[in-house]
Amino acid sequence: MARIELTDKFIKARKVKARTDVTDAKETGLSIRFYPSGQKTFAFRLRGPDGRPQSANIGHYGNISLADARLAAAELRRRLKAGENITAAAQKAAAAEAAALHAEIPTLQAIVLEYEKIRCQKRKTWMPTANGKPSEARRRIERVFQPHLSTQITEIGLEDLAHTMTTYVPRSGQGTANGQVSRARSYLMTMFDWAAHRNQSNKVGLGRCGKLDVVDVRQTYDPSIDDHSITGRRDRALDHLELARVLPLLVWPAPEALGLKTHPKHDLRAVALRFLLLTAARRSELVNMKWAHFRENSGIWHKPYVKTISGPPRLQNLPLSDAAINLLRGLPNFETRKSDDLVFPNAEGGGLDNWQRITGAVHSASDTSDWHRHDLRRTAATIMKLLGVSPR
Repeated sequence: MARIELTDKFIKARKVKARTDVTDAKETGLSIRFYPSGQKTFAFRLRGPDGRPQSANIGHYGNISLADARLAAAELRRRLKAGENITAAAQKAAAAEAAALHAEIPTLQAIVLEYEKIRCQKRKTWMPTANGKPSEARRRIERVFQPHLSTQITEIGLEDLAHTMTTYVPRSGQGTANGQVSRARSYLMTMFDWAAHRNQSNKVGLGRCGKLDVVDVRQTYDPSIDDHSITGRRDRALDHLELARVLPLLVWPAPEALGLKTHPKHDLRAVALRFLLLTAARRSELVNMKWAHFRENSGIWHKPYVKTISGPPRLQNLPLSDAAINLLRGLPNFETRKSDDLVFPNAEGGGLDNWQRITGAVHSASDTSDWHRHDLRRTAATIMKLLGVSPR
């Protein structure tokens, strides 16, 4: 087991292909386990006074901070030295948690946690994020349906859900919340079907272990249907005049005209936007792209996970254009690349972030507006259609 003084920077950036344990050199007994899915879990492991190893889970990174994990490990070590059987106590607590989770009438929060554990290996929307935060689906449900989280799930009625959805206000307090509500409703609907053994979960073995009499969320109104302000289905594509102003800025080193705080030689966000345009890729695919995924000899971008309209993510081998290949060869980390290195890292070696700032900077420097990263993907598809090439 590797031993290192853990830091938030190290934990957030670490990605593994197989389950990996790392011991904290600062707090005796504390370790963290990294999973290929991106989940990161703190644990306490130490030999007791009798020489026997004892252990206890502390919690998922994101739900618990590194500082709090160290405090928890210190307390467990104190109890261990005092003669307490830490393993037995942890097993008893886990059994109590499992009993509460599978109670006859669990709360909405308990069902969300239960469903996330089951679906996180199959659906990307239910996987914890790379920096240890809860899954996209869980965060959406918890945010929109927060008033019902502590309510027993069978006590939640259609009127309750409908009222919550129509009165929900986004955190920003600006614009419509209907798009957020619609997505949370969709996640909740699938989860309720699973709990009730309904629709796609009606076959034996697919539904929850312990069927629950819960409402059919499909009977509630989707507020996004008649909301024409929602931009989920955009048709925005940059025209040739806009591209003529934008493209000169999407290079490395990042042009000084963008006014970015990061040194131009260390900022790959501008050239990353160009790569999105050249490949019609999604932002998440680019952020997670490693050099091992670039098959230079065959000119292929091997994508281990590609989002699908329905079903689990699939892999894809995307042929790259000469322009895309030359862009990759011109990156500053190309000559020193290692298979596990990110192709487009930030200045600290982690995944690229702060996309809103780079997009805004390009807007300002190019005198263009009303487009975002995903519109580059749509622009690429539009150009391919004009050239008689199928975007598929």
